[in-house]
Amino acid sequence: MQLKTTATVEVQSSKKWSGLKHHMQHDPNINHSNKDINQSLTKYNIHGVIARRDKILKQHYGQFIAEHDAKQKRSDRKYGSIAAYLEKQHGQPEITAVATFGSKEIIEPFNDELYQETLRSANYKGNLSRVNFDRHLRATYAEGLKKYAQGFNKRNSHITLAEYYIHVDEAGAPHLHFDGIPRGHTATGKPSERFTRALVDQYGTDDEKHAKSGKENGIKYMRKWRAQEDEALVRCMNAAFKERFNVPVKFELTRTGLALKLPMELYKKHADEIVKLKQIKENLETKNKALQASVDRENKRSEELKQANDDLAEKLRREEIDRIRRKKEQAKERAELDKKHEDIERQKQEQAKERAELDKKHEYIEQQKQKIVVAKRNLDAEREQNNQFYVLLGKAYSLLGKNFQYKGKNVNYEVAKGKLVPREFNKSGVPLLADLIRTSAVERLKQLQGLTLNHGIVTHHDQTPSKSLSKSRDDDFGPDL
Repeated sequence: MQLKTTATVEVQSSKKWSGLKHHMQHDPNINHSNKDINQSLTKYNIHGVIARRDKILKQHYGQFIAEHDAKQKRSDRKYGSIAAYLEKQHGQPEITAVATFGSKEIIEPFNDELYQETLRSANYKGNLSRVNFDRHLRATYAEGLKKYAQGFNKRNSHITLAEYYIHVDEAGAPHLHFDGIPRGHTATGKPSERFTRALVDQYGTDDEKHAKSGKENGIKYMRKWRAQEDEALVRCMNAAFKERFNVPVKFELTRTGLALKLPMELYKKHADEIVKLKQIKENLETKNKALQASVDRENKRSEELKQANDDLAEKLRREEIDRIRRKKEQAKERAELDKKHEDIERQKQEQAKERAELDKKHEYIEQQKQKIVVAKRNLDAEREQNNQFYVLLGKAYSLLGKNFQYKGKNVNYEVAKGKLVPREFNKSGVPLLADLIRTSAVERLKQLQGLTLNHGIVTHHDQTPSKSLSKSRDDDFGPDL
């Protein structure tokens, strides 16, 4: 049997593998949104892990991140981990894809025809139920998809298939979901998570690999990669059917839909329709080419927008880092300024306290000054009274006939104050006056004869006579009252 069939590998880069796994497990205990699942055939589904995702990411990014972080002195410029690096790059380090073999319109007629051919084979001779045949058939489809998954990493040097799910229990065509990790590089050699860069590394020349803009090459190599994978899917399915069924089956890849090889009698019967279908096919191919050109333009524009978005995201990331750095520096400066303000306020308080204490001292000094002024005033008044007393006392000496002379000047005032004392009395002031009063007139006359009354002999008990006082007292009684 020969069958022209489609085979398509569709990349779904917008979907994350972690979010799809719940849908792909087909757990009968979970109410799935897909209602076309035949639970009796779920056991023929296959789940496989070919490569560990974390190991592949470490191989692709680990050395670059380690070398980058070793060169950085500031901790905020280090990536620290693969997850942190990818988050800063806003990158998704994986692609999800679906490899679909055929379509419902192709597979169902083929399955019916294959069942009839199998019944006619010598191995079964009509002894094969449709239920058992369908189980064999589903297991064969699953095996072909499994061969495709297991050979993926051998065919692709820069895209690694990590995990896959094969579904043959749905109403549509058999298909395979897989998680792929691109391992490309930018023009500067930096690890890239972009699928197109991985394709350029896988198929491109050295000049193309180091070109800054590889969008056109990426689109070109995307077509090449899809053609490679579609053909590989058909080859793997041919190998699976050859191992399972004795009936010779050969699938041929076609891109134009339901091109089944018809028997001659059916071909003649529907020749006119076939001609019309060919014309429709040619028109569709023309439109498809135009649509493909439009898609190519849109893809190119999309790549340009993505590149612009990546550049903008990088610019915004750097601006955000600078903003955070400036914010930290400003916060540090504010803290230092606040500390200075606190020091200034503390110094102001200390100065205010010192001023208060100084004002208190000044107030105390002013009070003491006032007291001193009052005391001086009182002292002056007392001194004035004393002076008057000594003047009166000096006059009393004169009334008693005692006029003390020194160098031709009356010194009764100085004697009264005790500055100058008669040598024979060794007294002054009131004691001298008392002695003079007690002494009789005769004795005074005798004493006066022995004194230097006429010669002015007067001595001081412990110091030389005061010249200033002698000069300022020209009268007989001392200063005027």
